[in-house]
Amino acid sequence: MIPRAVLFDFDGVIADTENVHVVAWQRTLVRMGWRMTDEVAARASEIDDRAWLADVFASKSIENGDLDGWCRMKQELTVEILSESPYVYPGVVELVRSLEGKTRLAVVTTTWRANVEAVLKAAKLTEAFELIVAKEDVSAVKPDPEAYKLALTKLRLKPEQAVAIEDSPGGIASAVGAGIQVLAVGHRRPTGDWHAGALGFVDALSGSADVRELLEKA
Repeated sequence: MIPRAVLFDFDGVIADTENVHVVAWQRTLVRMGWRMTDEVAARASEIDDRAWLADVFASKSIENGDLDGWCRMKQELTVEILSESPYVYPGVVELVRSLEGKTRLAVVTTTWRANVEAVLKAAKLTEAFELIVAKEDVSAVKPDPEAYKLALTKLRLKPEQAVAIEDSPGGIASAVGAGIQVLAVGHRRPTGDWHAGALGFVDALSGSADVRELLEKA
C-alpha cells in the first residue's frame, strides 16, 4: 500500500530552480554594481539566501550590509522568473496525478511559499497538495527536522505513515531526523554516498511506476 502521505521537497524534486536562483542573484547583484560568476552564484541554490549573502558581504569586507533588503529584492525576482518560466521536472505531474486521491500530498521545503505557489499554479497542481510547509513557517531550515515535524503535526500523522522525496543530503537528514523514510531522486545529482539512509534511489521521477513501487515498499 502507498503511505498515508507523500511529502515532496520543492527545489530539485518538483522544480528545477537552480538556474533561477543563480539568475535572480546575479540580477540583484548587478544593481549593487557587482558581477558574480555562475560558479559563485550557484552556491546560493545550496544554502540559505541570508547565509550566502552574508558570505558575499564578508568577502568584500562589508559590515552591516542590508541582508534583509537585498534578500527581499532577490526573492521578488525569483517569483517573477518562476511565474514566467517555471520548469517542473519530467514525470512530476504524472506522479502527482497518479497519487492524487490515493494518498495525502504535501510540500516540505526550505524555500519561500511564494516560489512553491508560483510553480504549482503554472503546472496546475495547486489543488493536489493539501499542505505547504515553507521557509517562513519554521525557525530552522533543513537539515534541521523542524519542517518535517511540523508537516506531520499539521497532517496529524505518525512518522511511519509518511514518505519524503528528497534530492540532497540535507533534505534526507531533515526527514530522517523526523523519523520519516526517504526516497532519494537524483535529477541533477548522480547516485552516491549522499543518499545513504534513504529507502531507495531513482534517477528521475519520470519513471512513475518505479517510484510507485518504491513508495509501496516503504
